[in-house]
Amino acid sequence: MELIRKLSDVEASFAYMHALLKGNTQVTTWMSIDAPLGAAELGDAVRRWARRLPLLRARIEERDGSLWFAAGPGPGPEQLRHGPVPAGHSPEDLLAEELNDVLPTGGALWRLRAATDEQAGVTHLYFTRNHAISDGHSTGGTLRVLLEELFGAPRNAAPEPFSRNADELTYTAPAPGAEGLRTLPDAPGPVPGIPFAVRAPWEERGTAFVPADLSSAGSEAVKLYCRRRGLTVNQFFATALAESFALATGRDEVEFFTAVSLRRRYAEEESLADLGCFISVARAPLRLGGGSFKEHAEAYRDGFRAADAAWRPQARPHHEIRAAVAAAAAADSAPGICITNVGPVDASLGAHAGRVTGFRTVVNRTGANYGLVLHLSTFRGAFGLALSYGTPSVDPSVAEGTAKLLRERLALAAGAASGEDPRPRRPYGSVTIPATQGLRPVPAAAGRGRAARGTAPRTRPGAAG
Repeated sequence: MELIRKLSDVEASFAYMHALLKGNTQVTTWMSIDAPLGAAELGDAVRRWARRLPLLRARIEERDGSLWFAAGPGPGPEQLRHGPVPAGHSPEDLLAEELNDVLPTGGALWRLRAATDEQAGVTHLYFTRNHAISDGHSTGGTLRVLLEELFGAPRNAAPEPFSRNADELTYTAPAPGAEGLRTLPDAPGPVPGIPFAVRAPWEERGTAFVPADLSSAGSEAVKLYCRRRGLTVNQFFATALAESFALATGRDEVEFFTAVSLRRRYAEEESLADLGCFISVARAPLRLGGGSFKEHAEAYRDGFRAADAAWRPQARPHHEIRAAVAAAAAADSAPGICITNVGPVDASLGAHAGRVTGFRTVVNRTGANYGLVLHLSTFRGAFGLALSYGTPSVDPSVAEGTAKLLRERLALAAGAASGEDPRPRRPYGSVTIPATQGLRPVPAAAGRGRAARGTAPRTRPGAAG
């Protein structure tokens, strides 16, 4: 196959994680459409879709110890699945199945599953891909093109060319905020990692997630809460996640990771839309010393800004990246927790967004680089949230307890758009987590083997988005 370009450091990390950690970082986006799509109709649209977009025609090849994007063939029959919604299955159940059905290494980098509910008049689409080929921005544009092919768009358009210089982008360092960055106190030492409850063989691991969506009214109340306190939405949800996790685990400090888009950091911005993953992850410790919610949010803000401004692209040889990922695969703990936000999805879906009735993106986290990840998006003005975690690596009671406490925090914010915030409960370690009625984790797909405890020595893993 014709080689296009070498994978960047971030992309190679994702590709090696997918291969060595059995699907870790694989991404699935669920999009529900208000039309029952037939197999022939969808198949024709998918073939046109793949012809238009380089992202859908790519493969990953290893040459001389490095990973390269290559121009692959059109979609094969295994990349499109079509059938009715199985009896007794919810859209979230199918999302969990697709998330845990790992794309084979060395083969196709994406898959689309369609599950039609004739009685409800909807089709649920599940777009699963290797994280090396896309990020939140390019995925939104990719699904927009699919909607165009299904419901009205230019037909038989010429294939878009591959961009060949995306591995030689000119990085533009971020400028500090107008108020400047505070000098952060040095951490007393490495923040303890999050030990795995069970260290199972990689082929027996999977991912589960707990949905915790807000209604439109609740979302508007949270936005008002943020405006009146000078907080961004990301600062609010990151702090709510950190406080909830601290209460659930008895911690007063946690390593916090924030996924960041790099699409405005490169001079050649026009070359960033066709293929690849252009994100970084800012990592900073966050102390939760019993202050107010706003004080914790300000600490998160300052730590995140400093870490983000200090980030620079790496140019490690791919054999070093592979070795780092192999070390992460041997770990029996995760370094911290993470938030990722794809933002408002309506605009990225284009003119046919009105046909979309449901939307969620979740990343497979088999337990290597983060203990818990909060996936955040905004659709039709409402916040969609899902808390994902590796199974059986992370104790489900930690995820369920964090999700319940997170929902409590969101309810407090919605009910206290004005006035003082309640002080957090202290000490963090004294909290008994109540039963999580109404919150259920969506389990990993069936077929994984029984987990067993392991005894490998602890290795501090690296992290990628």
